[in-house]
Amino acid sequence: MTRRLQSILVLTVMMLCGGAAFAQSAMTFYDTNGWARESWRLQDVGKVTFDGGNIVVKLAMDTYAVDMNEVLSIKFTDYEEPDPTSIVKIDTDAALVRITNDENAIRILGTRDASVAIWSMTGQQIYDNRRWQGEEINISHLDRGIYIITINNTTFKFKK
Repeated sequence: MTRRLQSILVLTVMMLCGGAAFAQSAMTFYDTNGWARESWRLQDVGKVTFDGGNIVVKLAMDTYAVDMNEVLSIKFTDYEEPDPTSIVKIDTDAALVRITNDENAIRILGTRDASVAIWSMTGQQIYDNRRWQGEEINISHLDRGIYIITINNTTFKFKK
């Protein structure tokens, strides 16, 4: 599973947990061409799980399985108008940012002079550097698990 897809999946789960806090009323899956493929009202979504290579959406009466390889993004939208309502500008520089990591360090590629924060899956902030200058970030002290890293408002998931 690619890091981009992993990030999308973690954010989807996080958004579903806090879905009531958002004005959007639907969860929309966009295919690899950028077209809205599937859309469900948030009030109808009972559960989202991952089974093999599929994202499984459980509604009250039906269950849908969507192949993860066919999903470019998952966005929270207005059900009546499936174009995302919360995006006003796409930052093309953010698309160039990527991370690599091993057991001891994270390396951020594609940017310098950034604000960087790392969060545990329980919401605890582990690292915060608003003036990061391109140096490796030591993660040797972290327990094994899944973490979220935010770089200038671009979010990634990584596994230690």
